Amino acid sequence: MMTRKIKIFVLIFITVFNLNTLVSQDKKSRFSKELIETFTDSQKELIEKEKKYLSKQRISIRKTFTDSQKEIIADTTISFREKRKMIMELFSNDQKKLIERYDRRIDTIRKKFNKSLSKKQRILITNIKRKRSKKND
Repeated sequence: MMTRKIKIFVLIFITVFNLNTLVSQDKKSRFSKELIETFTDSQKELIEKEKKYLSKQRISIRKTFTDSQKEIIADTTISFREKRKMIMELFSNDQKKLIERYDRRIDTIRKKFNKSLSKKQRILITNIKRKRSKKND
């Protein structure tokens, strides 16, 4: 249960602090052109729906930040990890519930998408992941 909460918080902070994520996704897709061409209309809709909910989640959470949370984010003397830890400690129950609600919706969309993948698409995704991991070596 505690690890689920930690995962949720980590996910939220990655999305909240990475303001350029949506812009970069538009410019540079996480999928190859070959893979994108194999997506059905319903799969493309699920991807767009996921992006929409991630965007809504970021906006909703930012709106709930208290002044002290905003001050922590604005402080340039604190590292990203320290900011994340401090803000996580300051999350109210309402903020936590908001995060959990959006995460459930996003997880449902991701599961539907994963179930809809064909064998060929799964192979292409695996190959993309391998290429990315080799770049990091």
